[in-house]
Amino acid sequence: MAVKKSVRHKSAMKAARQALKHQARNRAALSQVKTAVKNLRTALGDKTASKADLKKKVEPLLVLAQKTLMTAARKQIIKPETASRKISRLSRAVHVATHA
Repeated sequence: MAVKKSVRHKSAMKAARQALKHQARNRAALSQVKTAVKNLRTALGDKTASKADLKKKVEPLLVLAQKTLMTAARKQIIKPETASRKISRLSRAVHVATHA
C-alpha cells in the first residue's frame, strides 16, 4: 500500500489516525462476513452427510452468516441490499440442500 502524504494540520493528523482505525475495523468486519459465508458454503458442499445431519450442521451456520451480514450492513460496511441478496441466496441454497 502506498504511503500517505504527511499532513500538517492537527485536525488532519487526527483524521488520518481515525481513517486508519476505521479501515482496520471495516476490514476485520468484512473478513468475518466472508468467513461466515465460506463456512456455510463449505458445509453445504458436503455430499456425504444425510439430510438430517446436514440440516443440524447448516442451520446454526446460516443464522451466524445472517447475523454477520446484517451487522455489516447496519455498520455500512456493505450495502443493505447486498446483505439482503446474499442472505436470500444462502437461505435458498440451505433450503434446497436440506429439503430436496
